[in-house]
Amino acid sequence: MLGILRPLWQHALATVLPPTCVHCHTPLPATEPMALCPTCYAQLPWWNTAQVLPPPLPPALASYAAPCLYAEPLKTLLLALKFQDATHLATPLARLLRPCVPAPITVIIGVPSHRTRLQQRRYNHAVLLARALARATGLPHQPSWLLRTHPGTPQQSRTRAQRLRLPSTHFWASPKLKGHHVLLVDDIRTTGATLRACALALKKAGAASVHGCTVAYTTGR
Repeated sequence: MLGILRPLWQHALATVLPPTCVHCHTPLPATEPMALCPTCYAQLPWWNTAQVLPPPLPPALASYAAPCLYAEPLKTLLLALKFQDATHLATPLARLLRPCVPAPITVIIGVPSHRTRLQQRRYNHAVLLARALARATGLPHQPSWLLRTHPGTPQQSRTRAQRLRLPSTHFWASPKLKGHHVLLVDDIRTTGATLRACALALKKAGAASVHGCTVAYTTGR
């Protein structure tokens, strides 16, 4: 029944609030799943690993994948999700992540935020991405199995050297992780320090393997 009613609801909503492309603001059909017009979707910066080589893997990560590089028009979507309360974008962005999910995964976890950051922003964009990806794949989502115990400072305000010093002790992982193959989800990988620190905490808690996955990869600072 819900599957039948959803298109009708989307059409009714679009009549009152017509959706537009997040990047160029072109009007979109009510049922458009990607939040981008066909022109902007065609311009997504898909990551060609033959041209931009993958980063070296830290020992705690079994694999790492991302569908795109951090450039427009994807950059607009990620910034809107992270800083502009555009939480609805987690679903279309998770669709980009779905082909990056490796076979052995048994649980999906988003990179956590400290509770003080959650009080300021009201939501964690990485957890929203992980939840949407779990819905798309049918895999379990367990956000409470990995927590951030130290507030630190925002990553975008830290130098590369400061990011690389992020310790695994800033994160706590549940012993329920023992034997699980974990997919760790975030929006962007720059230095990989956050993924590395989280992966170390997950492995210490007994995870059988940890695989990293972000919407975008950047070789920036």
